[in-house]
Amino acid sequence: MGEIRVRDVQESDAGAMAQLLQEFSGVKTTAEQVRGRLSRGRGVEYPVIAEVDGEAVGFASLRLVHYLGEDVPFAELSDLFVREPSRRRGVADALLAELETRARAAGSSCWTVVTGGDNDAAQALFRRAGFETYAVAMQRWFSDSRPFRS
Repeated sequence: MGEIRVRDVQESDAGAMAQLLQEFSGVKTTAEQVRGRLSRGRGVEYPVIAEVDGEAVGFASLRLVHYLGEDVPFAELSDLFVREPSRRRGVADALLAELETRARAAGSSCWTVVTGGDNDAAQALFRRAGFETYAVAMQRWFSDSRPFRS
């Protein structure tokens, strides 16, 4: 595997990001939807893409939100995905390192990630990266239509 390059997601990456997002969630996603999401997320969501030999192999996104609880932004790793053939080759570590650097530079005192309770591989990755369990995430849906229902 070649050198891992992590960079900001650009509008021109919409097609590649749509494919990655669809692999990640199993929900059909179009390039047009990605362009809209990138536009609406500006100033809050900071997505990066990982490439190897010019091919998109993964992505991650940092969410920075100012809130009443502190004078520093709340930082959340809102997404992390690496394509199966590129896993266990340092791609996730490179994505995490880049976004942690950005969270620290923004002044955040820590960062959070929420992952599936049954996603043992992701939990192991995050523990290796220094994340600790500190809370229980709960969710309430507003309808019976859930995009990630298995």
